[in-house]
Amino acid sequence: MTGPDPKQTPPDIPGFRPQTVPGNMVIDLNKGVDGQAMSEAKQQFFLLQWLFTIPDQVPKDIRRYFVYWKVFYFLGAIIHLAALVLFALAGVSFMAWFNVVSVTLFVSAFVMVRHGHYRLPFWLVNTEVMAHGIAATVCVGPLVGFQCYVFPVAIMAFVQPFYGLRVSTLLAGGCLASLLVLMLYVQGHPPVYQVSDIWMTVMMLISWTVFPFVLVAMVLPFIAEARRAEIELESAYGESESLLLNILPKTIAERLKRSSGMIADDHDRVAILFADIVGFTTMSDRLPPAEVVNLLNDVFNAWDELAEKYDIEKIKTIGDAYMVVAGLPTAQDEPETIVARLALDIARKVSEFKIPGTGEPMQVRIGINSGRVVAGVIGQRKFAYDLWGDAVNVAARMEATGEAGKIQLPDELALALAEHFTFEPRGAIEVKGKGMMSTSYLVGEKPTS
Repeated sequence: MTGPDPKQTPPDIPGFRPQTVPGNMVIDLNKGVDGQAMSEAKQQFFLLQWLFTIPDQVPKDIRRYFVYWKVFYFLGAIIHLAALVLFALAGVSFMAWFNVVSVTLFVSAFVMVRHGHYRLPFWLVNTEVMAHGIAATVCVGPLVGFQCYVFPVAIMAFVQPFYGLRVSTLLAGGCLASLLVLMLYVQGHPPVYQVSDIWMTVMMLISWTVFPFVLVAMVLPFIAEARRAEIELESAYGESESLLLNILPKTIAERLKRSSGMIADDHDRVAILFADIVGFTTMSDRLPPAEVVNLLNDVFNAWDELAEKYDIEKIKTIGDAYMVVAGLPTAQDEPETIVARLALDIARKVSEFKIPGTGEPMQVRIGINSGRVVAGVIGQRKFAYDLWGDAVNVAARMEATGEAGKIQLPDELALALAEHFTFEPRGAIEVKGKGMMSTSYLVGEKPTS
């Protein structure tokens, strides 16, 4: 049996469409792009990855300089290799041999950095650049501009993690002083080598082209690093702001950032709501912990959305209890009406959740009250925004003494809300710390005419 002819047109296969590209490049559906383009792209990618990858073992205080050093030493070796050829062709033999040493130093510095040695390469490279600038200027004169390479060395004195500002300033000052002495020297002494006009022009063009490139290559990594640091700082600031606003009301968070003093405010008209899931403790005893947390998280997230809808402040959750308040930290018109509507919405919303195992709708006990409170931030670690007062205590008692699926409140508050809501009288009950108190259950909101 003979196999298919490889030159034969492929048979019709559903979904198959011949792939063509300009030129002679062929796309093999099994091997991808074939040819020199793929090979060159891979080589460029691996070169960049080789230069810009930071090993995990590089110390934290070195990481911001590591890529910069590798790129600088790598480019320095290439530039000095080109200078070697240039000086050899121009007949400046001393500088040609000098650059043999320079290339060796830059390659050695690159290898040392990759193997965890940082200070010695720093000194070797900067000394070489300084000496190269001085020697080249003495050999061919100042018109070529090799003396300008003293300036990058002065900059490098500050771009390092080894020495403080005082030492860096002394090093930079020494570089600039050397440049001054060099320029005074060459003013009274002719160049050692008499280079032809053509080679002098070539060296001038190359030197004055490479010099700004070197400066840009020195600055760009640190601009990129500064931008990266800014992005990280902005991200960290945003995360801290989000975390702070999850703990404190926005206005209180702003005050806390502006001042370290105590925050305590007196509010005359505030409405408080406490809600507690009926039977949750028993439910949590028979459910896996993860399921308990997920269920509670879902319920509280739904209630959070309702609180946000009415623009009122969630104060805290304790176990399966939930506390919100209207009228602080910013005063609101008719906070009692807002909380009453929220209570009705919470009771309706919780019925949408089913008790695991039974499938019955969940129920909640809710207590509401209004009055004067004191609110503030307590604690220096794990601080919290909370409120205190008789109105808060009564609201908590309304929830604790209420019945499943009902919203209990004092008759005084029911009377104030009677114009817009309907109630079911409960009568007098014993309330801890208050004695006998007449209460009612909130049933619903009256239809608007």
